[in-house]
Amino acid sequence: MLNNIETKWLYDFIALEEYRSFTTAAEKRNISQSSFSRRIRALESAVGFDIFNRNSTPLQLTEQGKVFHAHIRNTLDDLEYQINKLHGGSNYKNKITIAAAHSLSVFIMPELLKTVPEPQEKIFYVESIDVDEAVLNLKDGRSDFIFSFYNEELMSEPFLHTKILASRLYPVCAASPAGKPIFDVNAATVPLLNYADTSYMGRQVNRYLSTIDSERFTVNFVSSMSDLLKRMTQKGYGIAWLPDYSIKEELKNGELVILQMENAVMHMEVYLYRLDARLNVASEKFWRYMKALHQ
Repeated sequence: MLNNIETKWLYDFIALEEYRSFTTAAEKRNISQSSFSRRIRALESAVGFDIFNRNSTPLQLTEQGKVFHAHIRNTLDDLEYQINKLHGGSNYKNKITIAAAHSLSVFIMPELLKTVPEPQEKIFYVESIDVDEAVLNLKDGRSDFIFSFYNEELMSEPFLHTKILASRLYPVCAASPAGKPIFDVNAATVPLLNYADTSYMGRQVNRYLSTIDSERFTVNFVSSMSDLLKRMTQKGYGIAWLPDYSIKEELKNGELVILQMENAVMHMEVYLYRLDARLNVASEKFWRYMKALHQ
């Protein structure tokens, strides 16, 4: 049984997790550092485990602390929302935090969110960040969801997932006035606009290139942003592998053309991931809606 846990301690905990510094968090909470430290210790004593690993620099959550943070962040969000409703207010909205792959946030997210019911009850925070960083944020409870491609680590406990869509990655280049590719993929040298090696699409492209005679493909531009690679491709700087959802109009109007290369079309699956921990009311509704929509 939890006894005598004060709400202010929980807000202290959220602040310390955000700033990872007792000095900074205490300043933000407008109390002395010694008082702040005592309140964090009191919270850890009440729950019966260390929330933070004080031997790490910067300060890090313990494994139990990560799970605790995921629960408390959403519990406080729900508490504020419900109290505001009881007072007849409508200005407070549950927050839904989504870390999304860049191309998905640009090309898919607007369509994905426009049909979500009860938009007046929620506010979406969408960030495009590195997938590895997104996984850490999800584990630490700083994000509610990851909207990204297949990730082996996120397919099993303590995570949940639901498939949102299937996509393809096509090799394309700008088209000539006659509608033909401006580059010959069988030429001695082919300029390649590629993704960063650490990105999901970059790994897909590099895996394919490793199976063929790829020496003729000369990388002359690298970015993790597929919409930037698309713009460079449209300008005729080289060829690139681009996701189907980002080039529908360009293929339709003949601005880009798919290159004929054997086994060069790559299949991708897009998922919504979450931690198997209680989320706030709006996030749970959003999760149920996404699962039902894509069954």
